[in-house]
Amino acid sequence: MASFPETPGDLTPEHLTRYLQASGRLDSGRVAGAEFRVIGTGKMGDNARFTLSYEGAPPDVPATLVGKFPAADETARSMAGAQGAYYNEVMFYRELAPGTTMRTPFIYASELSEDRTSFLLLMEDMAPAEPGSQLQGESLQNTRLALAEAAKLAAAYYGDETIGPRDYVMAAARDDGGAFAEALMQEYWPGFVDRFGHGLSGECIAFGERYVGRVAHFISRYRGPKTLVHGDFRSENILFADDSATTVDWQTTGESSVMTDAAYFLGGSVTAEDRRAWERELVQEFSANLARSGIELGFAECWEQYREFAMHGLLITVLGASFSAPEERSDRMFLAMIRGHLQQCVDLGSAEFLD
Repeated sequence: MASFPETPGDLTPEHLTRYLQASGRLDSGRVAGAEFRVIGTGKMGDNARFTLSYEGAPPDVPATLVGKFPAADETARSMAGAQGAYYNEVMFYRELAPGTTMRTPFIYASELSEDRTSFLLLMEDMAPAEPGSQLQGESLQNTRLALAEAAKLAAAYYGDETIGPRDYVMAAARDDGGAFAEALMQEYWPGFVDRFGHGLSGECIAFGERYVGRVAHFISRYRGPKTLVHGDFRSENILFADDSATTVDWQTTGESSVMTDAAYFLGGSVTAEDRRAWERELVQEFSANLARSGIELGFAECWEQYREFAMHGLLITVLGASFSAPEERSDRMFLAMIRGHLQQCVDLGSAEFLD
């Protein structure tokens, strides 16, 4: 059993007082009471919003905060622990979040069990900001906000060779050149097509077939400077307000091209029609945002990497769906995403990078 609270009901006012004191957010007084309600629909973990009451505390203490806990479902919890999801997220907030100006929640407390199958994150409540929806397609305003944040992360760790050796940052080509990822895709692709092929064009399925046979080539091909990427940078992992975007769910951090997160967002979180209309202008803006952070990477180079790393979405979506039990809402989401990612690859001629 872990030495920290593992469910929302385990988190007492005494725990909260200690955590807030240790984080510098409670200089005097104490948490007198805490009520919670479960929020979100995550499968790998459970989230709850806590409303706090205090005795003797100053007026600027947080009225609410959000707690992240391991999944109550033992199968999901074991899988998340084995995949390193909890460890990855805790370590991102502890070691890498401070190195970027990208907007992420302030962390009041982070705990991790020795076997990495349990964790606790207490974080700033970003309400009234709300996540986007993969089923609707993001607006141009929110897309600009998201890509501006992705550029901050990409610039902060661009060319940083200390990223790759960290065991909580995924680099699929590090040990086997992507052979394991290719084997997984070849195993799961036929079942994925059986499940979702009804919503895909023949042209998109053909591209997927070609990609599945060349996954290792795609993963190991790029030799240019890399950076830290979120890995699952989509609208439902971003909390949008009128003028800000806060990125959450850091369980899939990786080392990849500077354009990976931007390409993934545009392929899976924006309708194909809007993507086609916006993408050149947005990639130009991304290049300009990199330059503001001191990374001189012109439009032509950004565009080529954007075209190539549109394929990042295929691996994430196919395996994400294959490792999830069928469910009406999530199946609609996965179908919308894979349709968007495949069409993006077809439109951009990404097959060029599989030769």
